[in-house]
Amino acid sequence: SQFQDDCSRGACYPPSDDLLLGRAHQLQASSTCGLTGSEVFCTPYHQQRTMKCCPCDSRNPNSQLAHTVQEVLSTSRPDRWWQSRKGENPVTLQLDLNNLFQLDNLMLMFKCLQGPRPSALVIERTLDDGRTWQPALYMATDCEQAFPGVPTRTPLALDQTYCYTLPPTGTNPYQDHTIEFSPLRQYAYVQAPNSQKIEVSGLTGLRVRLTELGDVPRLPGRALSRFYALKEMRVIGSCMCHGHANRCLPEEYNNPLSTTCDCQHNTAGVNCERCADLYNDLPWRPAEEGNPHTCKRK
Repeated sequence: SQFQDDCSRGACYPPSDDLLLGRAHQLQASSTCGLTGSEVFCTPYHQQRTMKCCPCDSRNPNSQLAHTVQEVLSTSRPDRWWQSRKGENPVTLQLDLNNLFQLDNLMLMFKCLQGPRPSALVIERTLDDGRTWQPALYMATDCEQAFPGVPTRTPLALDQTYCYTLPPTGTNPYQDHTIEFSPLRQYAYVQAPNSQKIEVSGLTGLRVRLTELGDVPRLPGRALSRFYALKEMRVIGSCMCHGHANRCLPEEYNNPLSTTCDCQHNTAGVNCERCADLYNDLPWRPAEEGNPHTCKRK
């Protein structure tokens, strides 16, 4: 792990992993091509001078023509990807985690050989299993046009967010493009210890809201299709233990994805969110660098 794993010195954290692995059924897309029947998509071909048209048919998810959202897992075959229906906007990808986790890094690899990179998107998180959502980061090629009123400067406080300006795609919008989001990097200029920054990376669910389709060139003849296409998605993180555990344990023997923290510092709970029984002499606090805030016995 990139974080401290020795709990005796202060805050400690479990190693990170891809939270999508084993949770494919908890990832949903609001739009997927070919679910009700075959659809034809036309994209540039041969240095954008001509076009090729290919069908999408996701009625059988195991078909070579299917492009369901489960194809974005890193364990999928290299020639697989998720694809939205034509012209639908906005489109959301939502991962329900059903427990509290800390997010280290989100990676989105857009398969731009098929459809151009989105012009705008919002990464959102929830702390109440999807009842309410908060923006974690806005991204756009033109922030002021896509998200008027949203600051474009890097945050200087942990309760702020901003719009990151996506680099231009240049003369060829049909290049694979990777977008990453890291809460720790986003708050690099905030004067606060890493333990506080990790606290604001907590989530019980993650949503990527694609709000603006990328532009496509004009070619003679049939119009090119506009849609979203994502080749790979990784959600790197670990169970949220508030700095009081260096490993996660299966909460239920028959369900290894339902995790609980192996709590240290006399803390207890699924996320070490309280003091253990009889250790209530001091109020519970998250651990910090150099100070474990160990719960004390009366």
